[in-house]
Amino acid sequence: MKPAGARMAHGLEILSVPDPRKSREFLDMPWTINAGDPDFVPPLRMAQAKLLDRKHYPFFKIGDAAFFIARRNGECVGRIAGIQNKLHNQTANDRTGFFGFFECEDDPRTARALFAAAARWCAERGLGCVRGPLNYSLNDECPGVLVDGFNGPPLLLMAYNPRYYGRLIEQAGLRKRKDLYAYLVTRATVADERFQRVMNAVRRRAKDIAMREVSTGGGFAGDLRVMLDIFNAAWKDNWGFVPVTPAEADVIAADLKPIVDPGLTGIALADGKPVAMIICVPNLNEVLRKIPDGRLFPTGWWTLLRGLRRIKGFRTMLMGVLPEYRNRGIDALLIDKVIRHGQLNGYNYCELSWVLEDNDAMNSLAEKAGGIRYRTYRLYEATTEELLHV
Repeated sequence: MKPAGARMAHGLEILSVPDPRKSREFLDMPWTINAGDPDFVPPLRMAQAKLLDRKHYPFFKIGDAAFFIARRNGECVGRIAGIQNKLHNQTANDRTGFFGFFECEDDPRTARALFAAAARWCAERGLGCVRGPLNYSLNDECPGVLVDGFNGPPLLLMAYNPRYYGRLIEQAGLRKRKDLYAYLVTRATVADERFQRVMNAVRRRAKDIAMREVSTGGGFAGDLRVMLDIFNAAWKDNWGFVPVTPAEADVIAADLKPIVDPGLTGIALADGKPVAMIICVPNLNEVLRKIPDGRLFPTGWWTLLRGLRRIKGFRTMLMGVLPEYRNRGIDALLIDKVIRHGQLNGYNYCELSWVLEDNDAMNSLAEKAGGIRYRTYRLYEATTEELLHV
C-alpha cells in the first residue's frame, strides 16, 4: 500500500490500495463497522472480489477507480473508492465523479480525510464534483445511504449502514442530491379489497397484452438481453441513467441464472413485440445472514443451497416499459403477475425498490399496488473543491 497524503494528526493516515482484492483490511471493513448489528447481512466475499477485479469486471472497460483505506495507529478505521464512470459522463454530458465502497467509523475527521482522498483523485481527472455512494453506477449494487427505515435487514443488493452515516457524510461537506424509495407489499396488502379492485381494472384495460416468462434453459441469456434492451430504452431519460452494456448484461445473466424464479419475471408483448419487462429476485439475504463470515467454503455453500428453497420474500430489481407503450397499465400488469405468482408459491412479502423520489409515475404505481414506503436511501454530492477544503 502507498500513502495517499501526508500523515495527519491523531495518528490518522490515508493509504492507497492498488489491489483491494488482496487487502484484508479493505475487504473486512463491513464486518468491522457493523459488528454486533443483528440486521447486518454479510456480503459474499467472492462476490466482493468479483466487483474489484480490474481485469474481468466489465465496469473497468468503461471507467476506472482508486481505492483507499484510513488507518489510525495501525488499525483500519475506514475505506472509500474514488470512481470515474466515463460512460456516465458521456451519457449525461457532465464531469461527475463518484464515491463508493464507503465504510467509516463514527469520526468526522476520518470521513473528511477519506472524502478528500477520493475527491483529489477525481479532481486529477478533471471531474468537478463527487456523488454517491454508488459502487460504480446506479445499475450496480447498494446505491445510496439508508437514512430512514432501520426496521430490519436489507433485501438483496440494497444498502445497509449504521444510523450515523447520513450525519457523518453531511459533516464532511456533502449535501443531499437525490432520495431513492423502497416500498413493502405483504400478503395482507394483496388481500385488501382496494388492491384487488385496482388490479381487476388493470387486467380489463390491458387485455390485449400477452405475457411470458424468461426461459430457464439455453435461452436465458437471450431473454435477459431483450429485457435489458427494454430497460435501456425505458430508462434513458431518467436522472442518473447509465445504459447497461453487453458485457454487463453477460455478467448479470451469469449471476441471476442460478437463483432466478421464472415466475417472478415477465416480458409483456404487444402484437408479438416485447414492450415491457420485469425482473424480481428471491431475497437471497435471508440465507446470506446465516453465513456470517461471507465465505462459501467449507460449509457456506451447503447453507446457501439448502436455504434457497425456504426464501419467503422477493425484490423487484428491474422494470421498464417502452415510452410509446406507457399509460396503458402494462407496468401494473407486470407487478400483478409477479405478486400473484408469489402468493401461490409461498412468498410472504415483496419489496419494490428502488424508485427515484421524483419519479411520480412509479411512486404512484407502487402505492396503487399496495406498497408502503418504508425505507429511504440518499445520494449525496459536493464539489471536489469543497471536499478538499473542508
